[in-house]
This record gives sequence, structure tokens and C-alpha cells, in this order.
Amino acid sequence: MIKNVNIINYWHTQYGGIITAYALQEIVKELGYNCKLINNMLNWESQVQKKSFNKIFEEKYLSVTPRITPEYNLENLNENANIFITGSDQVFRTKYITHLISQYLLTFTSPDKKRIAFSASFGVGKEQFLKETSEKDMEIMKEALQSFDYVSVREKSGVEMCQNLFDVNAEWIIDPVFILNRQKYENLALKSNKDYKNKIVSYVLRPNKEYKKAYNYLEKKYNTKVEPIAYTNIIVEDWLNAIKNSNLLLTDSFHGVCFAILFNKPFICISQDINGKARLDSIFEMLGIENQSIISPAEVCTKDCIFNINYNYVNQKIEEEAKKGIDILKKVLESPVSHIKEKEKLRITYFKNKISELEKQNNILYQIKKYFMTKFLVIYFAYLPRYIKNLISFIRQILKGEYK
Repeated sequence: MIKNVNIINYWHTQYGGIITAYALQEIVKELGYNCKLINNMLNWESQVQKKSFNKIFEEKYLSVTPRITPEYNLENLNENANIFITGSDQVFRTKYITHLISQYLLTFTSPDKKRIAFSASFGVGKEQFLKETSEKDMEIMKEALQSFDYVSVREKSGVEMCQNLFDVNAEWIIDPVFILNRQKYENLALKSNKDYKNKIVSYVLRPNKEYKKAYNYLEKKYNTKVEPIAYTNIIVEDWLNAIKNSNLLLTDSFHGVCFAILFNKPFICISQDINGKARLDSIFEMLGIENQSIISPAEVCTKDCIFNINYNYVNQKIEEEAKKGIDILKKVLESPVSHIKEKEKLRITYFKNKISELEKQNNILYQIKKYFMTKFLVIYFAYLPRYIKNLISFIRQILKGEYK
């Protein structure tokens, strides 16, 4: 029996994405399967990330396929794998996958291949998801998800969304970072040479002017430095070390919270609906943690909002949920392929869409736009100084009405 698995997720994005991909890769390998992460980086991403923390981590710890290009396309992946997994992280959030929806929903795979969604996430609750998702994408998702051999989601709300929006049964499974033995992360953190002891660490993905006041307040209250680690390009080992050895973590990140919990640290969590509050609410409920999230960093200065947790109880819950996750994944990987007819129908649609896309790409105007957009993205991410990027982000927030 061939035991080759291809996984698609966000291994080449931010810290949470790459460490989740690493965790799922290691879990699948420990179950006795050969495993590769699908390298679906766009051309501009591959140019930008030559010296990034993502690339450094990939070269050390990840097994990836050749990069998807016109010469090596998605269909080639069917030749060397019989199981495909989408997940984990926000692989079902159409706001992020709309231009790559056929990839993350595995519609490119042959009908005889197994399709698994493991601890996949819609990222947000039902109301926000419907705001972000077009009717066309809803139809694509419904048809695709009904062709999966197995679907599990990371949030409790995702179970209901699968049933009500797509007529698909799904199970609630904890994020893979909790399933992998935490000693793996301890070992990675030990490879860091940086000192984060006796510091407050800030891992904030959506900064605004209120955070500076919160940092000043915390520094005076605890007489210790606040060390921001987002957008610094520190290596993943340093990122883990920062959370593990800090006195306190301030974060608006789902995976920031996950690793604070895994390392049994006190933390402050900023959570808003538009940024995926459902993700945080769900993990707190699953692990029996009293939800003390705040919606604004200004609250740091006005009330006690530190999660001080009974980690003896929480560690036991993690162990139980991890065992449940690994047992289910093992069973699903070993089960026979199903939904053949649904997959055959979907594959016809996939090739029709691909033909239309190829015809569109032959248009000279399309090629010109693509060329200049690629150049802009490379310049933006690789060469613009941080203060210019912050200014652009600030202007975007104002235009979208998100800046407060």
C-alpha cells in the first residue's frame, strides 16, 4: 500500500501557520506515512522569502513538494500521493483562499485519491463568514466539501457551519499544535540564542496607536521591558523561545494564545470578531478556560485581564483532546476512499475552470497587470522599510474604517 500524503496549508506565511504545518507534518510522519507540504507559493512570495524565517525553517525542518508552476502544476501531485489533507489553520476562510480556492478544497485531486480536512478553520463565526463570502464561493465550497472523505474543523462553530451551510458532517478537532508532543517545541526553543527571560513579550499582528499606551503601562507596572516580536523576522526557534521564557505574553494571535497555553504562561488576549474571535472562544471552551479576552489594548490599563490558568487541569484536557485527534486521524488515513462520484463531477468542473483561466491568461493586458503587481509586491515586502509599511497599513485601516 502506498502511504504518501500531501498537505496543503499556510506553511509559508506567519509563525502560527508554519508551526501548525510542522506539527501536522510530524504527526502524519509518526503515524508511518511519507509526507510533503504542497509548495503553492506565488512567484512574488518565492522571491521575497529567500531570507525570511519561513525559508530558514523550511530548509531545516519541512519536506515540501516542488513549487507549483505552469511546468509543475497541481495535477502532477496526483502521481506521487494517494492521500491529500487540507489543514490546519484558516484554509476554509474564503477571504484568504478565494483566488486559490480549488487548491485548498482539493478539487485538483483525482477521484481515486482520499480527501481529508483536518482541524480546518473558517477563521470567523457564521455571520462574519457570510459577509466575507460570495454566493459563487459558497457554491464552490458546498460542492467541494461534499466530496471529502472526512471533514474536521478547529472551531465548534465550524461544525454547525458545515452542517447548516454545506450539508456536511464535521467533527470538532483541536489544532495540531496541541496534538504534537510539546517536547518538540521545547527542543526547538532550546536552539535559540536570544534571552527573553524576565520580559513581557508582545506578539500583536494588528497593531494600532493604543498598544503603545498599553506597553508603557505594563512596563511601569511590572518594571520590565515589553519586547515586540511580530514583524521582526526572528527565526521560529526564537519565536518559540520568546513565548516560552517570557514573564507574560500580550497577543491578538490565535497561535500566540495556543503556545502561551502549551508553555503554561500567563497571557493577555485581545480578541475581535473581524479577526476571528470564534477561534479563541472555541479553544477556551474546549480546554475549560475562563474567557477573559479583551477587545481593545486600552483595557490593559483599566482592569486585570491576565489569564491565570489552572494548568494542571488544562494540560489534562490537552492530553485528552490530543489522543482523540490522533486516534481519529489514524482511522481516517487507513479507511477506504469514498465519494467517488462526487469527486468525478467536481473534477470535470475543475478542468472547465482551468481552461477558462488559461484563456484569460493569454490576454496581454492580464499579463501586464500580473507583471507589475508581482514587481510591486516584491518591492513592498522585500525592500520597503518597516515605517513605510506601517504608514501604508495605517492608511488602509483609515480607508476601511478599522483604525480606532
